Amino acid sequence: MGFTSQTAGRTLTRLLCAAATVAGISVAINGQRPTFYADDPITRVVDSQDAMSVRAKSVNLVYDESRNLFGNPGDPDLNRRAMNVNTIDEVPDSSWFTNRIIGTRPMTVEEVAKGPDTGNGPAPGKWTIVSGKSDGITPGFTILDSNNDRWFIKFDPPKWREMASGAEVVVTKLFHALGYHVPENHITRLTRENLVGGERSTIAAADGGERRLTDRDIDRLLRNAAQGEDGSYRVVASKALTGTPVGPFLYVGTRPDDPNDVVPHEHRRELRGLRVFAAWTNHVDTKAINSLDTLVTENGRAAVRHHLIDFGSTMGSASIKPREYDEGHHYIADPAQVGRGILSLGLYIPGFHFISYPNYHSVGHFSADRFDPPAWKPRVPNPAFRRARADDTFWAARRVMAFTDEMIRAAVHTGRYSDAAAEKHIAETLIARRNAIGRAWLTDVNPIIEPALDASGAVTFTNAAVMAGFAKAPASYEMAWFRFDNTTAAVTPIGEPVRSPREGANAPGSLPAAEGSFVRIDIKATDAAHPAWARPVRVFFRRTSPGWMLVGLERLPDEAQR
Repeated sequence: MGFTSQTAGRTLTRLLCAAATVAGISVAINGQRPTFYADDPITRVVDSQDAMSVRAKSVNLVYDESRNLFGNPGDPDLNRRAMNVNTIDEVPDSSWFTNRIIGTRPMTVEEVAKGPDTGNGPAPGKWTIVSGKSDGITPGFTILDSNNDRWFIKFDPPKWREMASGAEVVVTKLFHALGYHVPENHITRLTRENLVGGERSTIAAADGGERRLTDRDIDRLLRNAAQGEDGSYRVVASKALTGTPVGPFLYVGTRPDDPNDVVPHEHRRELRGLRVFAAWTNHVDTKAINSLDTLVTENGRAAVRHHLIDFGSTMGSASIKPREYDEGHHYIADPAQVGRGILSLGLYIPGFHFISYPNYHSVGHFSADRFDPPAWKPRVPNPAFRRARADDTFWAARRVMAFTDEMIRAAVHTGRYSDAAAEKHIAETLIARRNAIGRAWLTDVNPIIEPALDASGAVTFTNAAVMAGFAKAPASYEMAWFRFDNTTAAVTPIGEPVRSPREGANAPGSLPAAEGSFVRIDIKATDAAHPAWARPVRVFFRRTSPGWMLVGLERLPDEAQR
């Protein structure tokens, strides 16, 4: 059933109860707590508490990276089940995430290519620079277009035209389809004549402060940007996010001033699963400063919306230059890598040294050669990634595999690469890396999905790994059936377990007929090549007037929760 604002408060309580139960705390609400509520599975979590007290904050990059490199912040239990999944082991829509590529209906190729876009970029005409900056290599501007909309303008470095801008737009499309809140990014062109300074336009001064921006400053900044033969500049225009920026989010803990932020970030599945999506796109800079929270108004209340931003350092791009050859293969401080070199007396040569990259200046270093998804690493350890379990990576791998070849090619085409061969290489690399992800993580856990129980008592399901072509059908499936007491969680067997060579079977006995009754079916597979499939997936159905409704799925249940 859909989630409504009327049940938001109760859901917040349930989240807190779940967190307490996972931590081993005995919780009682109105006596014994049922396993499933009337509105399970919840498909959307609405922020029910007013977050008007949230204030802007910053993150100390050096401190954040240091504690992640040399410590392990967050819950010391690295194998705790994700705490924000609903009863069917999915992530509800929320201020963090919206189910799109796998959602209530299939996405189209056109929707993937459109992404979060609401228009075609900044309105034509004069763009008034609000502020300008230069890090000594590439310039950037904040502008107001002729419609008074605010945009952030970024340029490619002269030696690597189209590389960062293409990566920014392509990965924005992919991450939007995956479900994240992302900015609206467009590739467009501007000329010097487009840009004007305003009375309050500023630029960073040499002493660290600000001073008024002059026409000479604009000319000087543009000298560091890649200019086309027609005198125009290719840029990424990123539309300002809705709401008031209040700083980045961390991948560990919660935001103390947000009353709706009750699940530790390292235990949010969409942040754990980001490990898979980052590996796919070689997003090695998944750190706090590449995120942004904004304070928005929803249903008359202030709420925090969480975004991923800045994708210019993805795929083969490091923004101002190509990625280093070793990025994605080890942390920037990696004792294991150093240890292998020492033990081999310097004779150990990492595999990334043997990767051959095509010479496309608009691509950088991006390849599927020697891509090992479980071994992929960001530059700095990520607390959520470290706690990703097999059920988290399976959830994410299904979403990567939901992208068809046509969807990937359409997303890459939005990068507006002038070299068709470069565009083809990026698309083929993403397709090959997608397949490697499916091969690694769809087979790593019992891959039963889409269970259904009809009125006659026949259960059907799908094996995601077999459907994707990464595994042969197992010799047989075994299904154990139980009556399930929703109040006590007690189970009573229904007949003997049923073996079947197909994805489904009939119940071995009569099922309860009363509306509100529950049954549990434990489904496992016999397959020597995939021993993890022998661990059953538990699925739960509730009897309703139309028939049996799926209300529960546990792929890797924490026994402490039962």
